[in-house]
Amino acid sequence: MFEHAPSLEKPRRDHIGPKLMRAVSRGPVEKWLATRAEWMIESSGIQKHLAEKIQWKDPKKKILGPKEYGGVQVLCIGGGKGHEAEEIDAVLPGSSIRVIDPHDYYTAPVEKRAKKLAHDTTYLSKENFAEQLEHLPDHSQDGITLFFVLHHLDPKNYSAMIAELKRVMKPDGKIFVAEDLVENPEERARAKRTDQKLNLDAIGRTHEFKGIDGWKTFFEEAGFDMRIEKVTEPDPKDKKKVRHGFFVLTLGNPS
Repeated sequence: MFEHAPSLEKPRRDHIGPKLMRAVSRGPVEKWLATRAEWMIESSGIQKHLAEKIQWKDPKKKILGPKEYGGVQVLCIGGGKGHEAEEIDAVLPGSSIRVIDPHDYYTAPVEKRAKKLAHDTTYLSKENFAEQLEHLPDHSQDGITLFFVLHHLDPKNYSAMIAELKRVMKPDGKIFVAEDLVENPEERARAKRTDQKLNLDAIGRTHEFKGIDGWKTFFEEAGFDMRIEKVTEPDPKDKKKVRHGFFVLTLGNPS
């Protein structure tokens, strides 16, 4: 079931025009978004880390489909046009997926497929932010995704965001993070240019890029343990591409 609030029926990036946003989400762009979502989900390791928590009708998995409410609970923060949630639903059968993105909206093709195929996918209202997850109960999420989101958050909201993530994730829950990796001014400028092109309206946004050590320190200070799931290196012949890091976070031991 794919639910949405009435406020989501209109595009949210109104300053660049609803017609433009719909146009860029059709044809080749729609296919690219789906391929990109598949790459992010595979690189993040979310299936490897969460599939084992699904409870199946038959212990030997001879019967397709998990028990009622037997899937996992996943929250996609900055879920964009819905492709990420669609891919998670495919690799984690029977799961409940919640999506928030105050700057974007789902595409018509994703909505159509979700109504037919998704088990329980809900696009929450635009009033939900990473630092304000009021519609989600305490300790309810097995997994939380933050794919190329953190560098856009205002640093003054970090504390509120971290508190909310800890509140809604289960004690054994995991947070899956993907971020551009920058180690010097040249890489920072390259990442910013690429980000602006991908987001169309990102020119006025915050860009808090970090390298691997920077993110590790950030997560540790926030009270999380971090493991590196994957680092993708750009083609040496293409100087415009940026390195990407995929991290898995768990709650650290209280001091």
